[in-house]
Amino acid sequence: MTEAAPAVDLAPRNAVDRFVVTTSKVLSVAYALSIVVTIYDVANDIAGSPTLWVYDVVTTAIAVAFVFGGSYALQRREHIQITAIYDRYSPRAKLLCDAVSYAATLIYFMVVAWFSWRLAHDSVVDWEVGGSAWAQPTPVVVKVSMFIGTALMIVQAFSNLGVVLRTLGRVPPVVLASFAAALLFAAYLAAMLSTDGTLAWFRPLDWLAGGSFSPGIQTISLLMLVAFMVLIFGLGMPIGFATGLIAVIFCVLFRDIDALSIITFRTYGFINSYVLLSVPMFLLMAAILDKSGVAHDLYDALKIWAGGLPGGVAVMTLVAASVMAAMTGIIGGEVILLGLVALPQMLRLGYDSKLAIGVVCAGGSLGTMIPPSLVLVFYGLTTSTSIGDLFLASTVPGLMLAGIYMAYVLIRCAIDPKLGPPAPRELYDIPLSQKLAALRKVILPLLIIFSVLGSIYTGLASVSEAAAVGVAGVMIAAALRRTLGWAMLRDSLYTTMSTCGLLIWLTIGANAMVGVYNLLGGITYLKAIMTGLPLDPIGVILVMMAILVLLGCFMDWFSIMLLTMPIFAPTVQALGYDLIWFGVLFNVTMQVGYLSPPFGQAAFYLKSVTPPEITLNHIFISLLPFMGLQMLGLAIILFFPDVALWLPRVLG
Repeated sequence: MTEAAPAVDLAPRNAVDRFVVTTSKVLSVAYALSIVVTIYDVANDIAGSPTLWVYDVVTTAIAVAFVFGGSYALQRREHIQITAIYDRYSPRAKLLCDAVSYAATLIYFMVVAWFSWRLAHDSVVDWEVGGSAWAQPTPVVVKVSMFIGTALMIVQAFSNLGVVLRTLGRVPPVVLASFAAALLFAAYLAAMLSTDGTLAWFRPLDWLAGGSFSPGIQTISLLMLVAFMVLIFGLGMPIGFATGLIAVIFCVLFRDIDALSIITFRTYGFINSYVLLSVPMFLLMAAILDKSGVAHDLYDALKIWAGGLPGGVAVMTLVAASVMAAMTGIIGGEVILLGLVALPQMLRLGYDSKLAIGVVCAGGSLGTMIPPSLVLVFYGLTTSTSIGDLFLASTVPGLMLAGIYMAYVLIRCAIDPKLGPPAPRELYDIPLSQKLAALRKVILPLLIIFSVLGSIYTGLASVSEAAAVGVAGVMIAAALRRTLGWAMLRDSLYTTMSTCGLLIWLTIGANAMVGVYNLLGGITYLKAIMTGLPLDPIGVILVMMAILVLLGCFMDWFSIMLLTMPIFAPTVQALGYDLIWFGVLFNVTMQVGYLSPPFGQAAFYLKSVTPPEITLNHIFISLLPFMGLQMLGLAIILFFPDVALWLPRVLG
């Protein structure tokens, strides 16, 4: 019998928690400010009098909110973990893993805080200003915020650790040993840092080996992989913290300690990007759509057009999913919404449960493909490719996938109408005037889509400006529906703050590990392996696709992208292929991973809103045909690149 432990209370329960929550909620207003200022700038551009200060204000505001959002997500325990093995542990074993994880993570936070302090100190002493005519102190504000935000991460980690230890009661030896190891390692780092690296000659592995210990990059790569597996899968440590910790440990063991300054330099360059503003804007759009009921009205308006066609309601569900994907680019919320609205409707009409479940999850996953898509935004930032061109390239393949799903449903239901019975006559046998009146609920969503994508494709607005306009459009739609209110906007901002915090700190950790691995020669080594495979160039691309699909079975798209693109992107270019085309391929593989067992996120999202009789196994079995359809779409784009590239070529 396993020993049970009481559940950990996640509500703010001490002064630290309350301070972090309050500070983060106040700073979430920065996103609202960014929307207002950006829309003001768009209006001025249209009037022919562009502003000089908007860029600086917006980038400063979102950068500050990003770094402070990490502690808010940490307080809410929302940083991304892979818990398939962790969930099998006893309650007490989970608490032990949490305690060890927090103890180890504190080392990473302290290192980042130290280098953030050095970066902020130098910026303040020199009073570093931006490069625009306004000469605002954006670098000072952002770099000081990086230090304060990291300090809050340390304080919040200590607070979480205290909660875990109080829940555990008696502290086991393994936790005490972890604390001792963490303290020794921290003392070692402090000694080297405080002496400006004069003690850097002392390396623990050299001392243990009794001489110089200089393993090859193959050995280092294997050790990093083992460390990654132990921390991510064994301990269930959040991915962003595990990758950062690995960066610290391997940099200390095999490189100079000062090389860790790469963490803060890469972080500053990333969060200070204007294009990154589109991320919280799209997240805010999704939150408002979810809470306002606009998406619910969209589905209700479309389903009455299904008629007496077998599978018609499922097809209209896919149409609604495509429209919602084009409004937000967020996939988790779509699956949950369709699971709450469309799935019960199809089951009530007698649809085969496997077909209905597959339609909901596959339709919800279209958010990765049909622009605007957060996957494409981060891919563009990571690979330095045009996000506008990525949106153009993904439009036709996204609509193609939706069409493939619809064709599959119609063909199967035509062969066997019992799989998707026609809707009752009372649902569709209504006057045409009423059907047309129902379409009024579709007008606003379509206007939002045209305002966002149309302004990007025509060059009238940047991705970030279009995203801000999209948020305004969603708010207008909610106001017309009479669901717009302060409480709804406030909760949407809080959700955006937490989600952005976890995404940014996941990026910081992955950038740290990739940066250190690159310093050790790892990326050059892996690139040489990929380009040296005894395969044609298309064969190398197929190997990459296989790796991405495999990783998608175990990890989320964001982690996969940050870990693989520094290696894959230069390899793709070296092989002579277009990174825009490869971005579309990456998108499709992430769709496959979103559905694939054992950790397909779509299945877990849907399970959270389905009746108990629908098990995870039933959901995963239902998704297999749609995964096959996604692989078909992947093959079409792979062997016929013009499917993705002709629209950017025509409109570019």
